Amino acid sequence: MRFENLALLSAMAVARHPPARVQSNTSGIATQDFIQKVNHTPDASSTTFKQRYQLITQYFEPGGPILFVQSAEAGMPVINASDFMDYAPKLGALVAMLEHRFFGDLRSGSYPPGYDPMNISTTVFNSLTLDNVLQDGVSFVNWIKGTVEGAAKSKAIYGSSSYGGFLAVSARMRYPDTFYGAIASSPALNSFGPLGSNQYKFDSAAWASDVYDAASKDASSKIQAAMLQFKKCIPDNTCDTTLSDLNVCKNSTSLGYDRLYRAILHTYFAVSKFNYPWIDKFPTADPFGDLVNKTLDASTAGQVLRIPLLAASWANASNCIDAFNTNITKASLGNIVTNQPAWNYINCGYYPINDKSIPSDNVLPETFARGPVDICTNPAWEAADYGRENEYFLQKYTITNDMIDTTDRLLIVQGRYDRTAAIGSPILTVTDKLNHSRVVLVDGIAHAEDAVSEAVEPRGFKPQMDQTLL
Repeated sequence: MRFENLALLSAMAVARHPPARVQSNTSGIATQDFIQKVNHTPDASSTTFKQRYQLITQYFEPGGPILFVQSAEAGMPVINASDFMDYAPKLGALVAMLEHRFFGDLRSGSYPPGYDPMNISTTVFNSLTLDNVLQDGVSFVNWIKGTVEGAAKSKAIYGSSSYGGFLAVSARMRYPDTFYGAIASSPALNSFGPLGSNQYKFDSAAWASDVYDAASKDASSKIQAAMLQFKKCIPDNTCDTTLSDLNVCKNSTSLGYDRLYRAILHTYFAVSKFNYPWIDKFPTADPFGDLVNKTLDASTAGQVLRIPLLAASWANASNCIDAFNTNITKASLGNIVTNQPAWNYINCGYYPINDKSIPSDNVLPETFARGPVDICTNPAWEAADYGRENEYFLQKYTITNDMIDTTDRLLIVQGRYDRTAAIGSPILTVTDKLNHSRVVLVDGIAHAEDAVSEAVEPRGFKPQMDQTLL
């Protein structure tokens, strides 16, 4: 979101954080190594590891803000994709981006000691805790204050998106002396844990269903009917005939249709969530609009269901559906953003968000509607409190509505296309007070789209992104 009022930005210490669109370091800023402690607990050993970062000081004026970007589960993007780059010249700010531990680069050795992604042990992620991740940021910002001339008294602003948005909220709540303010773009802040009793478990899927209905009721009805046919033909072993024009490659049927069903289910959710006006997760810009239009043109269930599979696989429209396609495999596992084992560990260890449950009255078939939900993929990684209720996690992480409502200078931004908005928009007091924390829901934008720099999405492309908040 492009804030016209810079007084609001500096007062609230807010910024945004990007989905990675720029694929190479075109910023001209060197990637360097920060020596980080493996464990930040007082009784921990002095063992360290290299953590990559980028630092831009060319616009910095003594006492200006430190705009800190914490990269998250997709690895460290290039710093010029962050909107902090847009603010830095106007604010006389320093911009810094820190790699998330365990999402590093093996070639440069930016992982804690003993990590081997080809041989993941039960204990290798012991230092991957929320406390350590947050204190990585604290340690890095304190180092900047002690190293960069004129930064000793600078106010630090924490920005990140998606899971990183949860980190931004947590950092502001737990380390207010270090982080003067924060922006959290598209965070999930509710619906924790695998319990079937979670009253918020359907909210994310219900939001997505409403997005489809709002785009086209006809397309939504076609998708609903086709998916119900697919779900029924799997146990009946009739998919070859029921969905003959799905056109699955002959060798692919050996893997079973359930794999393709899961890939389609996850892709329908992802296409609306990641509906960017540039090519990113899918082979077309505006993938949601593209899918809806093609669905309206489809005349059979098989034709309807080919559309998300082609989007997921990046395959030519004339090709048969190859279930061995790497992208379809990732989609079937729900790993459209990242398939790194560290992300699975985070889901098991301290961020067990349930956005998988689908109610019966949805565009997509009922899923995980009763009983516990499989959030953690490796039971050996489950934290001791993994199976607790949602309210327990809200209290543990100090992110209840009331707690956030009493915290100043925290901005949470959600996009209307993104189903995360349903579980990431705490109810806060509406007030004209400048510093009061707030939630902003932006029409017509996708997951963390507000977080990208003007180099990615130019000003004026979407007027709602250029709104004045005062």
